[in-house]
Amino acid sequence: MKMWKKVLLTAVPATLMLSFTSLAGEWHLDMNGWWYETDDGSYYRNGWQWVDGNNDGLAECYYFSNKGYAITNAPQADGYEIDENGAWTVNGEVQKKEVEIKTNNDSRALSVYEEAQKKNNSLDSLDVDVDYMISMEAEDESMDMGMKLNMKLRGAQTGNLEFVAEGSMDMMGSDMPLSMFYTDGYYYMDMMGMKVKQAMPMEEALKEANSNMDAGKVDTSFINNLRMSEEGNKTILTFDTNAAALNRYLEEMMGGMSFSDLGMDMSYGINSSSGEIVIDENGYYTSQQMYMDMDMVVTDTESGESLTVGYVMDISMNVNNPGQEVSFTLPSTEGYMDAYSTIE
Repeated sequence: MKMWKKVLLTAVPATLMLSFTSLAGEWHLDMNGWWYETDDGSYYRNGWQWVDGNNDGLAECYYFSNKGYAITNAPQADGYEIDENGAWTVNGEVQKKEVEIKTNNDSRALSVYEEAQKKNNSLDSLDVDVDYMISMEAEDESMDMGMKLNMKLRGAQTGNLEFVAEGSMDMMGSDMPLSMFYTDGYYYMDMMGMKVKQAMPMEEALKEANSNMDAGKVDTSFINNLRMSEEGNKTILTFDTNAAALNRYLEEMMGGMSFSDLGMDMSYGINSSSGEIVIDENGYYTSQQMYMDMDMVVTDTESGESLTVGYVMDISMNVNNPGQEVSFTLPSTEGYMDAYSTIE
């Protein structure tokens, strides 16, 4: 395997760790062609209809005959240009319209989850354990990576923010210790003995802390098939995510990034993802788990050679004793150099 492929196999998941359905209707194919069944069991006919076939929030426009079949494999429908799939095009470009993403969530389960998020977000202090496990496979190479992190935080609501995070990253058989903390407007990091500090406003520091603590958190706009069950005094929420909507989000996010300086193009695709949330008797979420199966395709722009890297990610987060005051001792700030001076 070429060196650039080996670098990607290890560097991309490390970046991911330290940074990230049911359809309302359905297409059917029979001997006469394609037709679309709506969520009420009827079907489109006699004109144009916007259809979001993969439920990613973007619909294409199709012309349906009086018998309910979409016009396909023709240059035009009703006088308008269409592509080989029957979608309306203008100068060869498929026209799209933003529509609501359809979900199949239990409304009571969604309300319980949102209320738990509000309760946890209102806490002034937190003690959280996060565990990442990532398995990668590309051609004849495979590798597992992991990161374990404990973060203790206080002053999130009072405005006197402080936190400390301790853990380690297991990469290619090497265990690398991690240590981070924030106090008095400075963010400190110690990685393998390299100690740096950086001035950071409280709002930015809180965002940095949340990026680690919300590892298992999912935007509710992507949640699908959310269901609720009871287990003793715990409430268990399980869900899938809308892979098509997540892939669209990834495309938009990656569209602003360029890897041309590295001589490569990248594309991502989420195959499936699911999760579980546990809420205690007091209404706080105490654990979240997230599973994701995705592929990344990397193409060498010079040779045209491409590599598909498969990633399976398991992320779990546990909130220890939510609602109780968290106490901890900050490490010494001595020996840390300004981050910018180390670059110079």
